Amino acid sequence: MISRTLRTPAIFLVLVLAALPACGPSSPSPTQGSFEFASMGTVAACSLELAPGLDASRAGAMVQAVYDSLESELSIRRPDSAISRLNRAPADSAVAVSPWLGRCLEMSRQLGEQSGGAFDPTAGALLDLWGFHRKQGVLPGAADVDSARALLGRWRFTPDGRAVIKESGGTRFDLGAIAKGLAVDLAVARLRAVGVKGGLVDLGGNLFCLGGAPGRADWRVGIKDPLDKTRIFATVTVSNAAVATSGSYEKFVTIDGVRYGHIMNPATGSPATGTLSATVIAPTGILADGLSTTLFILGPEQGALLLARHHPGVEAVFVVPGPGPGEIDVIPTPGLAGRIAILPGYADRFRLRPGPGS
Repeated sequence: MISRTLRTPAIFLVLVLAALPACGPSSPSPTQGSFEFASMGTVAACSLELAPGLDASRAGAMVQAVYDSLESELSIRRPDSAISRLNRAPADSAVAVSPWLGRCLEMSRQLGEQSGGAFDPTAGALLDLWGFHRKQGVLPGAADVDSARALLGRWRFTPDGRAVIKESGGTRFDLGAIAKGLAVDLAVARLRAVGVKGGLVDLGGNLFCLGGAPGRADWRVGIKDPLDKTRIFATVTVSNAAVATSGSYEKFVTIDGVRYGHIMNPATGSPATGTLSATVIAPTGILADGLSTTLFILGPEQGALLLARHHPGVEAVFVVPGPGPGEIDVIPTPGLAGRIAILPGYADRFRLRPGPGS
């Protein structure tokens, strides 16, 4: 179940190590270990500096146990999961939530308030309507879209925060925009608890850079070309932070020859448009995961304003269509000045330009 050899595509963001000097006192060289396995509908992979007495097999089993436990609670594809039970619950009934489900819902609530409803964990009915859960769709009519939108946001925590009440039985939760970020956080906490101080933890593109790269101060990670996800067009330096990218290229359905991305805009009830990808660098995986979806929907101006108001210190890279045919603008937040670079061979298509507040 756990492979010793890390396939190249598994860690989608890591490109090369940053050419920065190592710092701090010398210490015994830890053992390098890598593994990967399927989990939460994607590929999980780690490349770690193993602590003394810890081998790759044991580290992999620890991470896999974390992911399996979380998936058993948060997967809508499992009828016995906590999220599935919540989705089946009738209106006005209080449904107890586990700490992990509660953490995802609370973060979702906060992001929803901060974004004016752009982030909504109850988009399940819209995703069903557009065919993303069955991976084939039919263009929905306006009346159906309005009916699905009427189910959004109709839930609340009980006063003690231990249960959730749905105001409509048809309201359906889907935590695909935030659960993997939490899973990465829990895996990182488990690895740190057994002495791991450096490495990369990746779950389907949700990445945490533990410490710096071996012998270096930072990791240099890459951002995918949103028009060709097999290629990386830019790099950014990261250390001890989570990185997540949202883009319509990852999941989509084709309806009448038109491709529609899976990130829904609650304001319209349709797939979000205007942004090609949004990458977030944040202290935690759950925040990076949720914010990348939020900023993809909001776009550069509103997204940068949200970060300045609510998440100072969190950085982002917006990739949007440029002014000319085939041109793409790359808009980093001011804190990434000097940390982001367009790779050779991409400067003719991708143009770095300052964003709001720069």
